[in-house]
Amino acid sequence: MKSPAILSVLVACVLSAPVMAEVYQYVDANGKTVFSDQPPPGSKAKQVNVRAYGPASSPAKAVKSAPQSEADKKNAEISAENAKVKEQNKKVAQENCKRARENQAAIQQNGRIKMPGSNALASDSQRSALLQQAQQDVQNWCNQ
Repeated sequence: MKSPAILSVLVACVLSAPVMAEVYQYVDANGKTVFSDQPPPGSKAKQVNVRAYGPASSPAKAVKSAPQSEADKKNAEISAENAKVKEQNKKVAQENCKRARENQAAIQQNGRIKMPGSNALASDSQRSALLQQAQQDVQNWCNQ
């Protein structure tokens, strides 16, 4: 029972020591302003009123974190937008791959192929060129 009471008195004494400390301000022989806990002997020293405030770094951190949080928010938005674009590009690439394979299969299976933009049938050399282009399209879109 006595132990907690003694402990609390000791803690109160230790914590109150900085509050009771005295600080003096004076100008030394070099002309510089000095702050000390003891005044120099034989000189005029002014006692400074020192108040203990909360940590000064807390408001500064809050100020620094505000722009940081805005930047983080913008980065998150940009990342989300990039992810959407990437997903759309992936879907487009899959669709293009599917169409390229369908075109290649159609050229390989059909003996007669109409030339794009006309009613004329493709010659063997034109059919070979169309097949080569279809194979190139499959390679471009499906091997990503």
